[in-house]
Amino acid sequence: MVVPAPVRSEALYITAKEAAAALGVSMPTLYAYVSRGLIRSQGVAGSRNRRYWKVDIERLRGRRVLHEHSQGQPGSGEEAKGLVAETKITLLTERGLYYRGRDVVELAETETFESVAALLWEADPKAVFGKSLPSAPPSLARLRRNLAELTVLEQAMALFPLIERANPRSYDLSKPGFARTGADLSRWYAAILAGSNAPSDAPVHEFIAESLGAPQGYADIIRRLLIVCADHEFDPTAYAVRAIANAGVTPYYAVVTGIIASRGQRLQSGRIEAAARLLEEILSIPDPRDTIVARFRNGEQLVGFGSPVHDKMDPRAAIIMDALKRKFGDDIELKRLQRAADTAAEISGALMEFILPALFVGRKLGLKGQELAVSSLGRMAGWIAHAMEQYHGHPLIRPRARYTGPLPK
Repeated sequence: MVVPAPVRSEALYITAKEAAAALGVSMPTLYAYVSRGLIRSQGVAGSRNRRYWKVDIERLRGRRVLHEHSQGQPGSGEEAKGLVAETKITLLTERGLYYRGRDVVELAETETFESVAALLWEADPKAVFGKSLPSAPPSLARLRRNLAELTVLEQAMALFPLIERANPRSYDLSKPGFARTGADLSRWYAAILAGSNAPSDAPVHEFIAESLGAPQGYADIIRRLLIVCADHEFDPTAYAVRAIANAGVTPYYAVVTGIIASRGQRLQSGRIEAAARLLEEILSIPDPRDTIVARFRNGEQLVGFGSPVHDKMDPRAAIIMDALKRKFGDDIELKRLQRAADTAAEISGALMEFILPALFVGRKLGLKGQELAVSSLGRMAGWIAHAMEQYHGHPLIRPRARYTGPLPK
């Protein structure tokens, strides 16, 4: 498997003539849209021409269509426009993923979790991930023993409010305060995952690998995993986090909200058990093609195959699978997973989703039953970024409902 090459910038822009044609407007109208900030453009090196951001064109075209269809329909115009979400954090395209303009493929090759988290939070990694460690609640050891039967995420939900209380600086909701608390929270979650009663200032991927007794070489896999799963634009968990951040909660409670939302049955992570069962079947039989063919023949859903967002293989899955193959190409279970993926693609055209390699890594780390516990740490960095952007970028939102029930007598 080859990691997808970074998308050429030309594929993300179109010419003025193409933009005007797509919108069905004249050139002067196109330039008016640009001057009003509705469409972003960039100069073409060596000429006086400009190229226009394709996503802005498509978004504006969608608004125009919505307006045309909503004429005379009460409540559908301005209210619908209010649903349009804007963010400076993550760009999700059919071909790739970008954090604040940086290609995630490149970030996974060169950066640490700490540096990527700081990028998402617009902070200096050395300033937020320093040697100073957050305090522990006095009763932490006793509480950990009482919570031992819970999963890592359930323990985090129970302990985070107490950890927050033990660290008053958590209530600082300035941008630097958000980032500093984000670092504290990340280190604390890693400690909960590792079964430790104290956080560490070591690089998070190394601390987790050592604490879990990970196979040699898996520290780098953990690093990549944390980076690629940090954010996926406005997925339902990010939407839930932004909704609660609108009220002005701390990063700890924003993350607890994300954890709660991630457990929803409608989400991919809500189908963990089904995907984990399929993965177990794939890895436990000599020829995993039999499992894929049998499910396809019986009309069963291939959980973990077929992305609703990417027209090619989910780049996050490609990044992790490529790294696994480079380091552990002879691993029999990895070969079975790849064989199953090739079979699914051959039969139905469905390509592997990120959940399967994420579960595979968690399984290799001995986290059976809670294989996504490690990737959840990466996701927390994105949730904190969304909470920051919502709190600092928007006033308090109080939407009004459009009542459709029986009228009062």
